[in-house]
Amino acid sequence: MTKILLQHDIAAEQRFIENISSIAEMLNEVKNELSKQKVKHNLKLSELQDGEFIKHFTSYHEAEQNKCLPDADFSEYLKLCKINTAQLEELETLYNHRLNVAYSFYTHNHDYWQGIEDRAGRLNPSLIEKLKEAPNQKQYNLDDFLKISKDTYKVTVNPEFFKLYLTNENQATQIDEVKEIVKIAKKRKTNINDTLKMTGSIVKSLSNDYKITFDNEQILNIK
Repeated sequence: MTKILLQHDIAAEQRFIENISSIAEMLNEVKNELSKQKVKHNLKLSELQDGEFIKHFTSYHEAEQNKCLPDADFSEYLKLCKINTAQLEELETLYNHRLNVAYSFYTHNHDYWQGIEDRAGRLNPSLIEKLKEAPNQKQYNLDDFLKISKDTYKVTVNPEFFKLYLTNENQATQIDEVKEIVKIAKKRKTNINDTLKMTGSIVKSLSNDYKITFDNEQILNIK
């Protein structure tokens, strides 16, 4: 059948983009924190993306100590200057955790199959069996979505990750039938609850103006 789009979850796509962007924005936080801790620098985002924030702090202040207090203990020097690595350590730990996150997407209809995977288990043995029909998953890392160049970054995400497509003609036929039922019901001003009884399980809800909210999983379950 011709590829028919069922849903493009733009909100979920935007949340994912914002999540990836927030990782790059952490590097701007690091730049600000280094400045707060009296590190004079002109570091670019690309110079921080390896996640070794403490190294920049330490190398700078060890050099400063050697210039002004070469015989002092480094920890005492930090106390004297009223600086510390506490916030940098926290940022480094969080950043490196997120740096190493793996992202998995089913090669098509990801949201549908992810929902089944999330619920499959001992209490849902039928879903475990159904997962055998699932397409392959592909693994991605941060570099697949985030590109940093000097002091700028770009997030690129494939919108197909957030799209659902019909998989057979029966699904398209049932959607059309439901739309026709609702169209007639609206014309006749049939009660919403009575209309829902006629539409079947693929309809999640009907608003007071007969706007249909489809149940995408129920639709894609149709063979």
